Amino acid sequence: MSGTAILIVAGCSTAENPEDEESEENDETDTRSESADDDTASDQADDDSLAAFRATLESAGFEQVTLEPVDDGAVLELGYDATGTTEADVASEIELVTDGYTTTIEDGLVSTRLEAAAYRPDDGTVLDYFTVEASWVEDYLSGGLEWRELLTRVAETFVSLASEGDGAEADSNGEEDGGADGDGDEDGGADGNSEDDEGDADGRSENGASETDSDDDESGGEADGGDEDGS
Repeated sequence: MSGTAILIVAGCSTAENPEDEESEENDETDTRSESADDDTASDQADDDSLAAFRATLESAGFEQVTLEPVDDGAVLELGYDATGTTEADVASEIELVTDGYTTTIEDGLVSTRLEAAAYRPDDGTVLDYFTVEASWVEDYLSGGLEWRELLTRVAETFVSLASEGDGAEADSNGEEDGGADGDGDEDGGADGNSEDDEGDADGRSENGASETDSDDDESGGEADGGDEDGS
C-alpha cells in the first residue's frame, strides 16, 4: 500500500460518522420532547386540581370564586364573596377552604401557602382574610397534626378589616335609636334585643370562632339591665 493510500485510510478512520451525529441529535430532541410532555402533563394536573377546588367551593355556596397561582405558582390566591355575617359562617369558610387546599396538596400541587380573602358582596371591599401554610397541611397529611389543630392554626391567621368600621356604624345607629326612644327604662327589653342583633351582624370580626359566646353573654347582661330599669 502506498503512502497516499495509508493517509486516505487514516483520514477515513478518524472522520465523524454523519449517521452518529444524526442519532445524537435525535436523542437530544427526544429528551427535550419528553421533558416538555412531562411539564405539560404536570401543568394540566395542576389545572385540573385547581378546577376541582373551585368547583367544590362553588357547590358549597361560595360565589365569585377566583383562584390564581402567583409568585411562579408558589402562592395560591383565593378570593370569594363572604357567605354570611356570622362567626359560624367564618368558621365554615375556613374549614371548607382548608379542606380544598389540603386536597390540592395531596394531589401533588407544589405550593407554599394559600392566601384567602372574603369580599363584601355588595361593593367588593375586603372583609377579612386568612392564610393556610402548605407546611401545616403536609404535617396533617403525614399524621403529625390533627385536623382541629390545623384549623386552629389557620384561624389564628384570621384578620378582619371590617370590624372597626362596622362597630362604629353600629354604635352610631345605637345612639340614634337611643335618642329617638327617650324612654330607655320602658324599652329596656327592646334595646337589649337590638344589641343582640348588632352582635350577630358583627360576627365577621377578628378571632372569629371565639367571640360568639362573649357577645351573647354581654347582650344578655345588657338585656337584664334593661328589665331591671324597666321595673
